[in-house]
Amino acid sequence: MDGRKSTTNYIFTLGGTTISWKSKLQGRISLSTTKAKYVVISKATKEMIWLKNLLKELGKQQDDSPLFSDSQSVICLAKNSILHSRCKHIELKYHFIRNLINDGDLFLLKIPGAENLVDMLTKTVTRTKLRLCTASTDL
Repeated sequence: MDGRKSTTNYIFTLGGTTISWKSKLQGRISLSTTKAKYVVISKATKEMIWLKNLLKELGKQQDDSPLFSDSQSVICLAKNSILHSRCKHIELKYHFIRNLINDGDLFLLKIPGAENLVDMLTKTVTRTKLRLCTASTDL
């Protein structure tokens, strides 16, 4: 049954191997697709910080931290430090990623939907997408 809730999903890879992933319904119904994807970016950023700290403890420092999103509106919202009237409904706890971007600790980049591995967690997997996913493990 469709409860109108969005799904938080992300995949982290290291050396072409998936090391962390998540696919879970969000607790609340979002008022916009942008908000739902902004929440995903925020949660993925927290996971990325944890993974970077783990790698640092293991002696494998990660200098750059690209995080990819297929939503241009989320990227613009994250990079813009001015709160507009259209995003007042987004809770402040999700805006911490702006500080990370401004400090250079997070690089938020656009990824085309056709190349987005996360789609396989929530959408029908076509042959093309399956080939992409299996090819990414060979990198």
